[in-house]
Amino acid sequence: MPELPEVETIRRDLAAAIVGRRVVRTEVRDASLVHAPSVAGFGRGLRGKAVQRADRRGKYLLLHLDDGALVLHLMMSGRIFLRPADDPVGHTRLVVEFDEGPALHFVDVRRFGRAWLLPPPGVDALLADLGPEPLEPGFDGRVLQAAVGGRRRAIKPTLLDQRIVAGVGNIYADEALWLARIHPDTPAGSLSLRRLNNLARAIVTTLRAGIEYDGTSFLTHVGSRGERGRYQERLNVFQRTGEPCPRCGRAIERLVVGQRGTHICPRCQRRRG
Repeated sequence: MPELPEVETIRRDLAAAIVGRRVVRTEVRDASLVHAPSVAGFGRGLRGKAVQRADRRGKYLLLHLDDGALVLHLMMSGRIFLRPADDPVGHTRLVVEFDEGPALHFVDVRRFGRAWLLPPPGVDALLADLGPEPLEPGFDGRVLQAAVGGRRRAIKPTLLDQRIVAGVGNIYADEALWLARIHPDTPAGSLSLRRLNNLARAIVTTLRAGIEYDGTSFLTHVGSRGERGRYQERLNVFQRTGEPCPRCGRAIERLVVGQRGTHICPRCQRRRG
């Protein structure tokens, strides 16, 4: 699933290409993509609207319009391409054509992606349960402590809960926990403020690095022009089972935590207690 760095990479592409453009045509090729309003209302509501800015909240893309926003979630396998309106690729679910420049194509093989056209109060309601943005000023151990205090759940699945931290997924949780030297099965509520501060810094460092290298490309993520991300070349533990830890040389191990495949260095991330 695309995580914060992948979505942020796409957001930046969209900001450069379609902000200021006006929608002239919308083609919904898969009605299951549209969650609000009706498919007919979705097309009518977009037509003639100008894109004011491109934002991101967690893993959601927000294209703010004159009187609301087009909200997109890529879910498991969604991709956003910028290409001519009359040149769709396979598994295209939505095409939004503008008065000039490339069209926005929402492509999704597994068909889990979602799109909403909402007024401002509807956008607020949709995003109301999301946790803090880790790249916003003030994100630190105290923010994490307020969110996880007293929880017995392991820290890895806790980080994947979008109500705790917005935008962190499996890849970047593994990488941040390795950087902070925290075993992913550690009960979240048992972590001291010092260790939570280390973890907050590790999350920020890992996410910023992912953005710098245009995200991680394994099976699904590519940029809006089809280019692959480069962060997979710099991963420390994720999907590196059996390879040496970049920090200590011990072989990386794979385990399951919270029903998710998880990668650790057993020396750098020892269990405590």
